Amino acid sequence: MTKMNNPDKKEQQPDTAHLKKNGKAKAGSSPEFNLGENAFYDIFFKKAPEAILITDSEGKILMVNKSFASVTGYKKSEVVGKYPSILKSGLLDDKFYYKMWRSLKNKGSWRGEIFNKRKNGEIYQEWLSITSLKNKKGEITNYIGIFADAQSRITQKTSESFNKQYYDPLTKLPNRLLLQDRLEFMINHARRNNELMALLMLDLDRFKLINETFGYEVGDTVLKTMTERLITCVRDVDAVFRLGADEFAVILEEIARLEDAAKVARRIIESCSVPVEINGQEIYVTTSIGISIFPTDGDGKAPLFQSAEKAMIRAKEMGSNTYQHYKPAMNTRAAEQLALESSLRNAISRDEMFVYFQPQLELKSKNITGMEALIRWKHPEMGMISPAQFIPVAEATGLIIPIGEWVLRNACEHAVEWQKDHKPLVISVNLSARQFQQQDLVSIVKNVLDETGLEAKYLELEITESLGMKNPEQTLKTLTDLKAMGIKIAIDDFGTGYSSLSYLKRFPIDTLKIDRSFVMDMIEDQSDAHIVKTIITLAHSLDLSVIAEGVEKEAQAQYLLENGCEKMQGYLFSPPVSAAEFLKLLNTQNKDTMQLVNYFCDDL
Repeated sequence: MTKMNNPDKKEQQPDTAHLKKNGKAKAGSSPEFNLGENAFYDIFFKKAPEAILITDSEGKILMVNKSFASVTGYKKSEVVGKYPSILKSGLLDDKFYYKMWRSLKNKGSWRGEIFNKRKNGEIYQEWLSITSLKNKKGEITNYIGIFADAQSRITQKTSESFNKQYYDPLTKLPNRLLLQDRLEFMINHARRNNELMALLMLDLDRFKLINETFGYEVGDTVLKTMTERLITCVRDVDAVFRLGADEFAVILEEIARLEDAAKVARRIIESCSVPVEINGQEIYVTTSIGISIFPTDGDGKAPLFQSAEKAMIRAKEMGSNTYQHYKPAMNTRAAEQLALESSLRNAISRDEMFVYFQPQLELKSKNITGMEALIRWKHPEMGMISPAQFIPVAEATGLIIPIGEWVLRNACEHAVEWQKDHKPLVISVNLSARQFQQQDLVSIVKNVLDETGLEAKYLELEITESLGMKNPEQTLKTLTDLKAMGIKIAIDDFGTGYSSLSYLKRFPIDTLKIDRSFVMDMIEDQSDAHIVKTIITLAHSLDLSVIAEGVEKEAQAQYLLENGCEKMQGYLFSPPVSAAEFLKLLNTQNKDTMQLVNYFCDDL
């Protein structure tokens, strides 16, 4: 049921009108309407299975019965003095309500089916009958609306069409369309009542990987489980929506403090972090949440939504499985990210990208045995941009695919060029998560080798430990295909992930790279020293070679040598340098290499 008075009239403040009971009017009550004797009141109004709503001549609600609360979710105290438009779904246009109003004016009644909205945001269809009551003078004094859930009247075709348009078929949650409608309604409600409300945007971290690893059937089960958990984390008056594959939203109605939204966010994170067990397999899901508050973070639907989305993106950048409140500075950060993305799209074609090379040395002889290729970006205006700044943007946008292939090709070309005057060296190239997930990765690598003329045995591809363990079976297949070509495989940043030793043993790996975080403090920290020693022992037991990253002190190099580590790379010998500087390094390799560090550091 919707507002029944003239739609051109402005909404008035609620009055304190009450109805007569037993013919005795209270002060301030409407003298035009009388429910009559107790028996009639009890049977017709109080105990009626249908929802009943009574308004004054202007359409303001005077009374509702218990069935009204059951159908709509609103208590009597929440609707008396307000207009029936509080139930408006937003799915029907003004033309529909104009016809309803005209029928009431001309015939004194209207009957039909209508879409309305419960307090929790759910859209439902009801069979509604509205009748106008007049006094002896023929003046309208009240309207009586009687309605019931019309779900049983909905044809299967109508029901399917409605659900498909406004509800997610998998989780049965309202979708983005209903979120927009509900958000607008709640903003208007909060504005009128000078209340706070919150919008939470949620993203299930790395959900795509779950689908790719375990299949879409398992992914669907995870989504259903997450839906159930989200619903238990909020109140009945709040509403949960599914916006896309791994995105959800929550509207928190009438919060008392900003901290209330944070409490719900923490509750959601805690609930979603509990592993989902499917077919004996525990699947872990983490959540990133962005929070925006009305009216401080946006005075309308669009700005409030955008603020929550920016806060969610920031939460993912903070390492996921956390929440962030919107801050005005995020607008600046978002603009900077967009500008960075725009520049990144043209960086290669504008020759702004470079490949730097960091030497890898044999610890015993101090001879260069290889080098790691590392991308660098020199922007014409912003100068050198850290890989830590632009690589995440490249990953998120998919630009890492063409950039990664360019780095691979560039590195192989230089390796071939240097072989003309020097002994062949192994060139190591990192593969990002997005690159490694490419279906045609093996053929891309093969084409680069064929086109550049580099023999496969002089190429080493590095994947991170955590990447290798995300989809072990697919990882095994890809690595096996690469290994069959003669390519070397290295596990980068070893010790920082969560490896399964059984899979590690099965992978066709040649080298483990000890992460710099352990090497950095191993002389001062016995725990790090033990970890380094254990990794070396583990690698040798699996017949793998070891290279330590981030070696900056002679004592570190000595400890590694004493404990059987074969190779190292780090600033003790040289930082990453340009191709021209690396060639100089090769030409002076017969000198005392440890004296070269100052030269290269100063030159940079």
